[in-house]
Amino acid sequence: MTGLRFVRLAFFVSLVTIAACGKPAAPAATTPPVATPTAAATATSDNAAAAIPAPIAAAVADPARPPADVARDADRKPAETLAFYGAKPGDVVFEFVAGGGYFTEILSRVVGSTGRVVATRVEPARIAGNRLPNVTAVGDNDWGLEPDSVDLAFTALNYHDVINLKVDRGPLLANIYKILKPGATFAVIDHAAEAGSGTRDVGTLHRVDEQVVMSEVKAAGFELVGESDLLRNPADNHTLAVFDPSIRGKTDCFVLKFRKPTAA
Repeated sequence: MTGLRFVRLAFFVSLVTIAACGKPAAPAATTPPVATPTAAATATSDNAAAAIPAPIAAAVADPARPPADVARDADRKPAETLAFYGAKPGDVVFEFVAGGGYFTEILSRVVGSTGRVVATRVEPARIAGNRLPNVTAVGDNDWGLEPDSVDLAFTALNYHDVINLKVDRGPLLANIYKILKPGATFAVIDHAAEAGSGTRDVGTLHRVDEQVVMSEVKAAGFELVGESDLLRNPADNHTLAVFDPSIRGKTDCFVLKFRKPTAA
């Protein structure tokens, strides 16, 4: 396969320790096979169960998931989040800056043996011993993905760091756009900053105004097709750094769903 060449991102080394809502995931210690999900897990209500596709529910409920990951589910709402983005068995997923691999693990189990996850900056312990055989770790400069080959591009809590590290987002977003199939989804989750603050807090509080993300991603040709309140926290007043003990793991996060136009 001929891979695409990508904008240099060597300065993403510092992103490895940044993980969902400011709380790094513990490396997985077991070596389970990738589950082929077939049944929904027990949900907290009938409505919740109906809203979560069975493959996603089974992936989240898989007993082979590390306990440290499971302990974070109440805050991160992975089943609802991946249902919102439409992840499904057989998908090719590109995860940009996977970090500790919390979502890498679940995505691997959702897409199953007929799909795959290609991830940058994933913690080596997460995939050591081929414990997630459908996950491929790739470098910053060549993702090894053909144009129009990816069903879902996913990044959680990294966009503010991309801005803070002064990455040229135009070429980066253009490359993500290029690898996605027409009609495919680009998922962006990040810590919300004060409305109207722009990029002021990216390096201090590790937050970004969601309007900045919307504007830049739409300028790259994507359509904004959905927003979710799943990870919103009205008690977060956006004045604290995401690592502050009083808010860590419970920040107000925006959840945006973009799409590459079908006519692209």
